[in-house]
Amino acid sequence: MPMLNRKTLCILLLLIVMVLPGCWSKKELNELAVVMALGVDLHPEGFLVSAQVMDSSQVGSKQKSPSGSLPIITYQSAGKTIPDALQRMLSMAPRMLYLSHLRVMVFGESLARRGVSDALDYISRDHELRNDFFLLVAKGSDAADILQVVTPFENIPASSLFSSILISHKKWAATGKVTLQKFITELERSGSNPILSGVKRQGALSEEAKSVKNVQTVAPNTMLEHAGIAVFKRDRLVGWLEEPSGKTVNYVLNDVASTIGNLSCSEGGTIGFTVYGVNSSIDVRLDADGKPEFKVNLALEANLNAVQCTIDLNQPSTIETITTRLEDEYNRNLTRNIRDIQHQYGSDIFGFGEALHRKYPSLWKEYRQHWEDSFKTVKIGVRSKVAIRRIGSVVQPVKRRMDTR
Repeated sequence: MPMLNRKTLCILLLLIVMVLPGCWSKKELNELAVVMALGVDLHPEGFLVSAQVMDSSQVGSKQKSPSGSLPIITYQSAGKTIPDALQRMLSMAPRMLYLSHLRVMVFGESLARRGVSDALDYISRDHELRNDFFLLVAKGSDAADILQVVTPFENIPASSLFSSILISHKKWAATGKVTLQKFITELERSGSNPILSGVKRQGALSEEAKSVKNVQTVAPNTMLEHAGIAVFKRDRLVGWLEEPSGKTVNYVLNDVASTIGNLSCSEGGTIGFTVYGVNSSIDVRLDADGKPEFKVNLALEANLNAVQCTIDLNQPSTIETITTRLEDEYNRNLTRNIRDIQHQYGSDIFGFGEALHRKYPSLWKEYRQHWEDSFKTVKIGVRSKVAIRRIGSVVQPVKRRMDTR
């Protein structure tokens, strides 16, 4: 290579290095207060914001703090807007608040019933906030109360809430697992309304509940537990669903990974089963008058996990009978729960309107403006198909084997 070309190349490389920004936006951990959870409540000034901040100097440390303190602290401040309240926290926090590692955001029930759109505007607009954290509603209390309870297993209560959302939704199916992105998508989508998972405090919010003493006993006096599903009509909370109706919502939304159920034996006793495979879809058809009707098609795979009666599992007809009864139970219970939600709340949290929109877009134009009223009276049915795959390593029930001795 000629000398001139080498010199030119070196000059170009130097120029490139000079103009590269490098780590201009770097943030050192010891300069930040990492926010793990946010709580938003109503306040006379506007919003009361609670920020659960991680003390990075204690997280991962093998040596316990001499004072026995927790690696988190919760700051509270009020403001006309959420960023206004967060800015006021800087008068108490010794570091800049860093929101990119947020795990959960909790709305107080009073705020949720008034509407969460103003709070959502900030959290969806701020570039620091990601959209993969979970949203919760504090059932019957303020969000500030939830974020002050010290939880077992996890030193950081926000991490405990995050993990419990995942496990309860995966194994129980009666709660929601809703991120910011999912909530806003459902809020803006025509023909559906969003849901959120609820969380409540079990026990009094005493001074002990706010300290490490709460988890130094075998049975903590105060715990956090998930409290069903919050039903929204647009951005406002309108009611709550308990376990049966909450499971129905997740079944229809095809959002069940695993759950359990029970079926009574004809001669007395109970049969328990585990559902581990679910697939659901919504069909739309028009009746003779041109009105839409909906059918939820539900396919389930299940295993028997408890047989507390004397049925004979060696007989194929017994399994067929259990299968038929399970299908009838699902058809009846899901249809009843859907109808109750239609009549009580009039909120299409299932997405039936969206299904109508996809299949009959021209007809949807007639229903779009008054779908919430129409949803209360549309005909919805359920058709279930159950397949029992396993009955366990012990074929016959223990009660039957005792009777045959």
